[in-house]
This record gives sequence, C-alpha cells and structure tokens, in this order.
Amino acid sequence: MKKPYILIDAGGTLVFPDLSWLSNLMKAYGINVTDEDILKRVYEIDYLIDKSIKERITFLEDKSLLEALFGAFTDSSEKVKELKIETDKRDKTKNLWAYTFPWVVQTIERLKKDGYSISVISNSDGRAAQVLEAVGLSKFMDKIYDSQIVGIEKPDAGIFRLALKELSLSYEDAIFVGDMFYTDILGANRAGIAAVHLDPFEFYKNWPGVRIKNVGSIPEFLKKADFSSKKFFPFIYDLNEN
Repeated sequence: MKKPYILIDAGGTLVFPDLSWLSNLMKAYGINVTDEDILKRVYEIDYLIDKSIKERITFLEDKSLLEALFGAFTDSSEKVKELKIETDKRDKTKNLWAYTFPWVVQTIERLKKDGYSISVISNSDGRAAQVLEAVGLSKFMDKIYDSQIVGIEKPDAGIFRLALKELSLSYEDAIFVGDMFYTDILGANRAGIAAVHLDPFEFYKNWPGVRIKNVGSIPEFLKKADFSSKKFFPFIYDLNEN
C-alpha cells in the first residue's frame, strides 16, 4: 500500500507555547499552575472556539487568546493585563510558540525513516519556518506553507491546493493532521483531503471525524488506517450522520 503524504499543522500539533516560561511567569504573579494545566487550557480554548463556531455563539468577544488563557487561572483583571504585556514582550524577541517536546521530534524523525514525506501547512505570522528551525523540525519538512507568507489562511482550501500543486500530489495521496476542527479539518476536507484531528484531552469526544491523541500516535495509526473511510471527511459527508 502506498504511503500517504503527510501534511501537518504547526501550532498545537508540532509546536507549543513555552509552557515552563509561562508557568514561571504566572508563579511570579502568585498564580500556581503546572505546565500541564497550561497546555490543557490552550487546547480547551481551541475547543471552545470550535464549539462557538458550531453553535454560532460568541466565545472570546474582545478578549485575546492570551487573556483567555490567563483569565482561566486568576480573577484579577490587572494580573491578566500585566501577564499579557510580559508575554507580548517575550514574543517579540522570541516566538512564544518556539517550543516542542522531544517525543515530537523523535516521532517526526521516525516517520521520515519509515519513508513518509512531510510538509507543514500553518496559519502563522510569517515565522513558521523560523520556529520549526529553532526546535529542530524544519530539516524533516519538504515545504513549510505559512499563511502570512502565501496569503491564504486555513480553512480556505486554497492553501491546501497550493501545497498539492507544488508537491505534485493529488488529494487522494495526502492526509492532513491538525488540532482545530473548523480550521484544519474543514480546510483539508474542502480540498478533498482526508483529515485526522488531534484531541489530547478528549474535548471533542462526541464530535464526528477521526481523532488521535497527539503526534506520537501517528506511526501506529498510519499502519492500520483506512483513508477511504467517510470518517476522515466529516465536512464532505453529512456532519449529523455521526
């Protein structure tokens, strides 16, 4: 069986906020949190964004993602404001998302050794390649498609079609892996690409589609997956069927 070409998201999939830096910052403001607490809240915010789209309600209103993150751990609006200022300062000098786990790098290296080809498709700020280089992942990628650079954002199918064209792939040859349902899975499906949704904390447990825990699950998952299944295409087939 021909190996699928892996197209993969960056933020929340391959790279993550610098959890230790964030937890130490919050502790300096009297907020005792663990790295795991922060990571779980980051994914919960993603889920709440998706849920608000699904239910056509407002979630963030005029708050930023960082304000939503910090606000989960303190009732002090002043602390939230100060934490955001400090984080924005840090992000200007070093991207807050320039962090990954050793097992992510090990998994991507294993996939390459197993004969898989990989490219990144990311809604980013123009620094996706820089971030992936910093964490040691860019060397495994054929191409890095950064929405700020190419001028197309997921869930627009155009960014996926651009990748397919430049990589000389048909949509049947590829799979996409990402963590945002109405960004990653929707965009990939719009381009006819089978999509796999990352859901480390099972927030999306009863949603349609195919889920895995994280990047570390990909090698074993690929060995047994049937990519012709309708489950990989929740936005092509009736969302309410599942």
